[in-house]
Amino acid sequence: MTSFPLVADISSYQPDEPAFFQALKNQGVKAVIVKITQGSADGDAYINPKAKAQITNARAAGLLVHGYHYARFNGRQDAINEAKWFYQNATALGLGKESVLAVDAEDDALAHYATADVNAFLQYLIDQQHLNVDVYSMASWFWEKRLIQSELIAKNDWVANYGKSQPGIPNVGTWQFTNSFSVFGTGIDMSYDFHGYYTDPKIGYADGQLAIQVEQAPMPKIEIPVPDSWVDELGDTWHKEKGSFLLGMPLHLRWGARTDSAIIAMLPAGVIVSYDAWSRHGGFVWLRQPRANHQYGYITCRDARTDQAFGTFA
Repeated sequence: MTSFPLVADISSYQPDEPAFFQALKNQGVKAVIVKITQGSADGDAYINPKAKAQITNARAAGLLVHGYHYARFNGRQDAINEAKWFYQNATALGLGKESVLAVDAEDDALAHYATADVNAFLQYLIDQQHLNVDVYSMASWFWEKRLIQSELIAKNDWVANYGKSQPGIPNVGTWQFTNSFSVFGTGIDMSYDFHGYYTDPKIGYADGQLAIQVEQAPMPKIEIPVPDSWVDELGDTWHKEKGSFLLGMPLHLRWGARTDSAIIAMLPAGVIVSYDAWSRHGGFVWLRQPRANHQYGYITCRDARTDQAFGTFA
């Protein structure tokens, strides 16, 4: 399908036995990113109980190993506290400066505009002379400016966007394209590593600069079959369907399928919205509108509790 190397991310939900990592290796995976921690020493104080075995057995299978922290911080000092907890445990588990340490920024506990807090977390790692850092989040967080790509200290950028032919964000280094890659009898998260940041040991940061400069080129188009139904990164089930919806009342078109997602526009009654998928969640039936640059708008079309439609289907 593509020549880009594969990298898997795993947590305590995935196995830690050697056969699992050998199965990853056999399917062409080059590296794994292991969840190490969550929260801080005075907060969740969570350490993945399988992390040690996962790191050991992944390396034994010949895979490169990196680590990530699931963020729960809100505020600069809180972010630094979580970075300390992560770094302390990652290094204790044997992740050295050659490993990428990434922060997973997707939890609702984070500030709505989280760029400054994420940078405070990353800066702590850099201050410890750990220069190989990255940030993971959903494409919608970048669309809604919860994370501002140009202001982030980490420049690789690991973005999740499922069921698409491209990540939906420009200049992305690593793209989590699915959460259902089949291996060892289960579905797991899988990413394409465009620049080799996780999968090529020669690529990394030295003195704050990429050791190998990657020529910026248009994001390649990768054909990934879109199933008739799928579960997105927020846990909502979507169903493939093409159609048109005539608004019977003014409705908000949003960047996400949530009532608190950023508003693109207020569409007046009489507008026709073309859609390619629908989902029933949060008390509404949502439609997904394809937009330019592989982005999507979302609009409610029906009250899921009363089944009252807000317009008619063409």
